[in-house]
Amino acid sequence: MDKKSFEMVLDEIRKAVLTEYKLKAIEYVHGYFSSEQVVDLLRYFSWAEPQLKAMKALQHKMVAVHPAEVVNILSCFTFSKDKLTALELLASNIVDAQNSRPIEDLFRINMSEKKRCKRVLEQAFKGGCKAPHAMISSCGTIPGNPYPKGKPSRVNGVFPGTPLKKDGEECTNEGKGIAARILGPSKPPPSTYNPHKPVPYPIPPCRPHATVTPSAYNNAGLVPLASVIAPGVPPPPPYTPNPAGTENEDLSTQSGHAQSQSKYHTRLRQLSSVSAAAVTRDNGSS
Repeated sequence: MDKKSFEMVLDEIRKAVLTEYKLKAIEYVHGYFSSEQVVDLLRYFSWAEPQLKAMKALQHKMVAVHPAEVVNILSCFTFSKDKLTALELLASNIVDAQNSRPIEDLFRINMSEKKRCKRVLEQAFKGGCKAPHAMISSCGTIPGNPYPKGKPSRVNGVFPGTPLKKDGEECTNEGKGIAARILGPSKPPPSTYNPHKPVPYPIPPCRPHATVTPSAYNNAGLVPLASVIAPGVPPPPPYTPNPAGTENEDLSTQSGHAQSQSKYHTRLRQLSSVSAAAVTRDNGSS
């Protein structure tokens, strides 16, 4: 696969959030990946199980690989059991399987894994390579379109947030931001729309609502609280000043003031008598 087509595949995988959508982006590809491109694709899958699923999707979309290239692909996996599973998926794509010493060196520690590796390589040698060889032209790999039926993120709504494409409709989200991809293509404005002329805000019609009669107001112009809290209770009578109460308050205030003045004068006389007796005593002693 040429570089431009491979970048389109990587872009589809980057758009996908879930592993399911990333696998769909690989399954919809029309073309074959090289061993270096397979290694780059496996980096977008976080751990062993998604990587093995991707390896299974790439099984029939790879060109023939040599043992040294198989070692590079198997190095993307951490554990030996995952490497053996990936080797079984790559068996039909291996060229020159009889010279597979670099692959056997990956499984030297565990004897059972080493025997299993030899058995897989023997079957690959007997079955032969079924993958096509890389097509080379004067400009490198023959260029092409990896999604001749349309990108999976736009055609069938494979990825979340992308609407289904209808017949005869062209998607215009290419090259736009994430908001355009989530909201989908925007509708064109109406022919009568003028951006320089503001549109008046529609005023809703007046609905029938409850009104307060004038008799509900008192002399001060306020609605009594009793009619709001308990509508069935009659409001209290309006406030009227009481002149008798005012006179009683004035008399009590005056009497209290007179009592305080009398106490003050009495205390003043006592202090004067005490001071005079002290002066007389001092004169007699002298």
